[in-house]
Amino acid sequence: MKTKILVVALGYPTKENPIEGSFFKEQVDFLENEYDCSVLIYREYCKGLIFDAKKKYSELEYTKGIKQYYPVVYISYFRRCIEIIGSIIRKKKHSETAVGIYRSNSYRKFRKKIIGKIIDDLNLEYDIVYCITAQGAAFQALQFAEIRNKPFVISEHRPYPHPGWSTIDVEKEAFEKADCFFAIGKDKIRQILLQNIKLKHIAYTGNLVDETKFIYSPIEHKYKTLVIVAAFSYFKNFDMFIDTMNKLVDITDSEFRVIIAGYGANKGYVGNVEMFEKMVHSSKFADKVELIREVDRENMCSIYNRADAFVMTSIQEGQPMVALEAACCGLPIFSTRCGGVEDYVTDEIGRIVDITDTMALAMYLKDFIEGRMSFNNELIRNKIINLYGRDVFMKRVKEEFDSLR
Repeated sequence: MKTKILVVALGYPTKENPIEGSFFKEQVDFLENEYDCSVLIYREYCKGLIFDAKKKYSELEYTKGIKQYYPVVYISYFRRCIEIIGSIIRKKKHSETAVGIYRSNSYRKFRKKIIGKIIDDLNLEYDIVYCITAQGAAFQALQFAEIRNKPFVISEHRPYPHPGWSTIDVEKEAFEKADCFFAIGKDKIRQILLQNIKLKHIAYTGNLVDETKFIYSPIEHKYKTLVIVAAFSYFKNFDMFIDTMNKLVDITDSEFRVIIAGYGANKGYVGNVEMFEKMVHSSKFADKVELIREVDRENMCSIYNRADAFVMTSIQEGQPMVALEAACCGLPIFSTRCGGVEDYVTDEIGRIVDITDTMALAMYLKDFIEGRMSFNNELIRNKIINLYGRDVFMKRVKEEFDSLR
C-alpha cells in the first residue's frame, strides 16, 4: 500500500488563477507516481461582526486521481480584534526576544480546534504531512500533523520572509518542529536560519525539473534572442533589466531581440502591467521586444526554444523555476546573484553578476550576442537533468519520506 501524503499548500492553481502555484501541482502530480497524495488549500476570511460563520467546503476536485480539498473558514471581526489585542500583549511579554509577528494564545487554540474539525468532517487519512509552502500555511500544516501524531515535512519556495512580510512566531514553531526541511536551494537554508530558526534536519532536494516537458528543440530565428520570464514585481527588478537592455543597445552594433513573458500572469501578485508596458515601449530596445503578458505552462518550452539565452535580474529568489526550466531547454543563464542560481550556474552554464551591476551584465550579453562567448546547449541541459531531473529529485525526496515511516 502506498504511503499517504497530505500536501498543505497556500498557493495552488485555480480556474481564476491557473498560474498560481502551478509548479507545486506539477510536483504533486509527479509524487503521485510513488505515493498516494492529496492536497489541502486552507483559506480563512473575516465575516460577521460578532459570531463566526460556518465553515465551507468546496466540492472536492480531482486531478489525476489526486483529491484536492478547499476548506474555507470564516471568523468574526470581533474574534479577529481579540486575537490582535492578545498578540500585542503576548509580544510585549516576550519583548526581549520578540522578532516579527506574534500570535495570541486564542489564535493558536482556535486554529487547532478548527483543524481538528476539518480532519473529522473530511475524514482525512494520511501518513505524512508535507507543507509545500510554509508562509501562510505552516502552522495549519503543523496542526494536521500534531493532531494525528504524524511526521511533518516543510519546505519554502518564495524568498523568506516574503518581501514586505515579517517572520511569524507560529511559522517559526512549525519550522523548528518539522521532522525534515526540504531545501530547494542552498541560499534558502541561509534565509531560514537568518530568522533565528533552528532546523532539526535539512535535506537538499532542489526543485523538480521535468525533462520530458522541457526539451531542447531550437526553433529557427534570425537574430540572437534574450528571454526573461518574471512577474512585474519590484523584487524581480525589471528596472535593472530595462537599464541593462538600454546599455546593450548602446554598446553593440549587433542585432538582437528580447522576449519578456509572464509579467502579468499571476493575478494579485503583479504590479501595474500597463505602466510596465509603457516603460518598455519608451525604452531604447522598444523595436526589438516582444511582450507576452501570460503564457500557459504547456507553451513555456516553445518560448525557451525561440530564444538563445535566459536573463534574470531579481534581487532575491528561492530556487527560481524559470531559470532551471530554461537551462533544461539548453539556454545559458545570465543572472544576478539572487539566490538559488549559484547552486548550478558555472561558466559552462552562464554568468552571474552582483545584483546592481548592470554594466557587467550588459557586457556579458554583448560578448554573447557578438559571438565571443558561447555555450554547449546539450551540456547545459544534461547538467540540469543530473542535478534536478525526475530521477534525482524522486531519489532525494523518497529517501526522506521513507525514513519517516
